[in-house]
Amino acid sequence: MATGIFLSLIIFGIDPRYHIFSEIANELDSLARHYPDIAFLDTIGYTTRDSLSIFALKISDHAWEEEDEPAILYLANHHAEEILGIEICMYMIEDLIGNYQISDTVRNWVDNQEIWFVPLLNAEGHGVVMSGLDTIWRKNKRDNNNNGFFDLDYDGVDLNRNYDFYWSQGGSTEPSSENYRGPAPFSENEAKAVSDLCMKQNFIFCNEYHSARTGLGEVIYYPWTSGEGYSPDFPFIREIADSMSKRIINDQGDGHYMSMAGSGLDGMARNWLYGICGIFTYTIEVSTTTIQPGWMVDDICQRNILGAYYLLDRVNGSGITGCVYDSLTNMPLSAEIIVVGYYDSRLPPRQSKLDFGRFLRILAPGVYNIEIHKYGYASKYIPGVIVENQKLTNLDVYLHKTEYNLISENNEPNLSVNPNPINNTVIIHLSKPANFSVIKIFDASGRLVKTFTDPADNIIWQRNDRNNKLIANGVYWVVGEMTGQRLTKKVVVLN
Repeated sequence: MATGIFLSLIIFGIDPRYHIFSEIANELDSLARHYPDIAFLDTIGYTTRDSLSIFALKISDHAWEEEDEPAILYLANHHAEEILGIEICMYMIEDLIGNYQISDTVRNWVDNQEIWFVPLLNAEGHGVVMSGLDTIWRKNKRDNNNNGFFDLDYDGVDLNRNYDFYWSQGGSTEPSSENYRGPAPFSENEAKAVSDLCMKQNFIFCNEYHSARTGLGEVIYYPWTSGEGYSPDFPFIREIADSMSKRIINDQGDGHYMSMAGSGLDGMARNWLYGICGIFTYTIEVSTTTIQPGWMVDDICQRNILGAYYLLDRVNGSGITGCVYDSLTNMPLSAEIIVVGYYDSRLPPRQSKLDFGRFLRILAPGVYNIEIHKYGYASKYIPGVIVENQKLTNLDVYLHKTEYNLISENNEPNLSVNPNPINNTVIIHLSKPANFSVIKIFDASGRLVKTFTDPADNIIWQRNDRNNKLIANGVYWVVGEMTGQRLTKKVVVLN
């Protein structure tokens, strides 16, 4: 570390035990170069204002390949001042790589899973904190007033209020607020980078590390309790939070972390990751404040990784897994996987991964009924699936292709799309909207792109997917679902 930087950290009270951006970049690069078989370093995006790299490191055997293995994510530093999570991620990275050759347990985790780390999401805000400019800075550095200068009293977005899941119900609309949610959902590159990574990887679990300056510390929050009730997977997601919290001893050494459901639905990452992606996501409020003395850091990391490593074991515990295939071609399919009784139709359905057709649902021991749906295929209902203790039940499924006839526009009820081909705003017209429970849009591969619930006469579609991103050119299917019937319309998108 340069002498000037060292003195700056001491003067402003931040111990040099904490990493600065260049140290994180150099350490991750060095590990990826020295251990290329098990460590793959990627840049998943660039920060909103300063265009700093957002690094993601994957630890797995054949790390450069996409394999049919469960994936787990450890994510830190949505909030700039909350730097303990960075150290936990860096500690875990070095621990897993360093012990791969000498620990059978670590080797088993690495060989059979894909373990992802995004240790420093808010790199530009982190720089504000580490420079001493503002050691309680929370946001990134978006230029809210477009004056070309960084204004501590006005600039920046709270990245953990910028996700597109009940975004308008969380955070503040005032740019000067430390909880400012941004001008629009996913307006910030950092949040979009997390979104893109999670939509691609089908993570099973995510630990998202924070530290509370105010409020409760040493607690694990999970999704959710709200006016709309508990999350569909509440009993399973809670059991894991309880088990994880009991493995993390508190700073005083006289107890362990607590676990509780997070209250309310808002634009937080935890709720988006679970609500949209189906990832069992946990917010770990590390320690009792945001920046502890340097001599405490290693001990905090050692105590926290015991909880983090529990997820690497639990992914192979009670639940169901399997692959979905086309019955004629044996090609893998991305399909909806519904555990009856643990499903909310207002949320996107859980999907098997397109590359392998793989799905994995965490459950408690018991008996479950499973539904599997894919547009263009006959649905399958599998009753009485037994899930045993500490064991995954395998359930490979073969779906048979069917043909859904287009409904003539003279029939009732009717669904029409205008214009078609589509090159701008789209109007989906329903002649009898009360008959329709939902409108779904699928791409040519059968992947669900967009859902409209409680449809009205005219639905305005901006050619965007459920993450508000413009869809690619190609063939899509607009599907109106009714009791015992589906109306379909083939459309062509030409942006």
